[in-house]
Amino acid sequence: MLLRTSTPIGWRLSGLPLYDPSATSVTPYAYWYPPPLAQVLVPVAAVLSSDVFDAAWVGLLLICLLAIAGGRPIVALAMAAYVPVAVELWFLNVHLILALLVVLAVRRWPWLFAIGAAIKLAPGLGILYLLLRRRWADALLAIAVGVVILIVSVALNPPAWSGFIATLQSRGPGDISGLLPIPYFARLIVAIVVTVVAGLVRPRIGEPLLVVAITIALPTLWLDALAVLIAIAPIVASAARSRSADTSSAVGGLAHVSES
Repeated sequence: MLLRTSTPIGWRLSGLPLYDPSATSVTPYAYWYPPPLAQVLVPVAAVLSSDVFDAAWVGLLLICLLAIAGGRPIVALAMAAYVPVAVELWFLNVHLILALLVVLAVRRWPWLFAIGAAIKLAPGLGILYLLLRRRWADALLAIAVGVVILIVSVALNPPAWSGFIATLQSRGPGDISGLLPIPYFARLIVAIVVTVVAGLVRPRIGEPLLVVAITIALPTLWLDALAVLIAIAPIVASAARSRSADTSSAVGGLAHVSES
């Protein structure tokens, strides 16, 4: 939950540390994200009242949901009926933002995988996917964006990264933060395998598999994290439209040849 009050955003505004290495998977409002997200949000929260900040966050999530739904309110409402999305809107997390970033990265701007990774690491698997697809230019651009974000973030606040690394070390690879009692390292291995498969099969199958892999690799996998899976819907729909357009073009070409 990323409300301005009673969360690490509020703690940071009060001068308290952003990270608590002693926090566990059930510690209320524990902050697990990399520092860049807080570095963006804290200055915004500093100039907004709690109510305005919280309302703005709700609005941002709704905008992301509407964008994922292709700008169609009825489709967005249908997506909101998907329980993980409803839970996400209740707890006000970042998974709808991640879902939109993944959709845009797959369909248009692959460098957005780096932005997603700066928020919650797992979308970084999209860069591995690009490499497996031999999309070298896209992969290099995404890596470059990620490196720039890292350099700027560390330069702005080295102690924040120390706290983040200490938090990761305290949790360890065997950390269980999710619906199922599965250690994170096991989920990460599965996610990497799924990403490799996604990169080797046809895109219309591989792209939805990539969304599944990113979801599996999320550091915390509670019910609201499954909201990322709605990214599959517009990705599949876009692929279907492309196939339909290709088919129409092919039929039109054949008709033209027949008329000739």
